[in-house]
Amino acid sequence: MNLGKSLLRLRQEGNLTQQQLGDRAGLATSYVSRIENGHIEPSMKTLAKIAKALGVSMASIFKTGDSRVGSRSHICPVSSSGGCIGEQLRSHHGPSPRVKKGTYGKEELRLLRMTEYVATHGSKEVRSTLAVILESLMNLSTQGSKTWKT
Repeated sequence: MNLGKSLLRLRQEGNLTQQQLGDRAGLATSYVSRIENGHIEPSMKTLAKIAKALGVSMASIFKTGDSRVGSRSHICPVSSSGGCIGEQLRSHHGPSPRVKKGTYGKEELRLLRMTEYVATHGSKEVRSTLAVILESLMNLSTQGSKTWKT
C-alpha cells in the first residue's frame, strides 16, 4: 500500500471528506486529492499536519491496514525502494523496479516505508539521526548480540 492509499483509507475510516481533512490540516482539497492519488508525496511537515488532523500517529500511516490472514498485501515482492512491484508496474511511472529475492512481512514493509520516507523527506539532521540509529543496529549484528535475529 502506498502512502496515498493509506491516507485515503485512514480518511475514510474517520468518515471525513477530502475537504474536511484539508480544512483540519490547513491544506487545499485538491492537494489532499493529489496525495491520495499518488501524484505527490507530502513533506514531513505536511504529513504531520495530516496525521494530526486524522488523529493518528505518523507511524500509523505506514501500516498496510489489512490484517486479514492470507492477505496478499504482505507478500508482494518489493523493489529496492520498498514499494510493491505490482503497484509500480500498474502505475507505469518511474524506472522499472529492481526485484529483491523473496518477500517482506507486513512489519518489514512498514519499517521499509517509514525509513524510506524519512530518508527522502527528512531534514539533514533527521537523516543523520536515522543513519546513527541504523549504524548502531548494524553494529549490534556484528557483535553477536543475542537480541539480533539472524
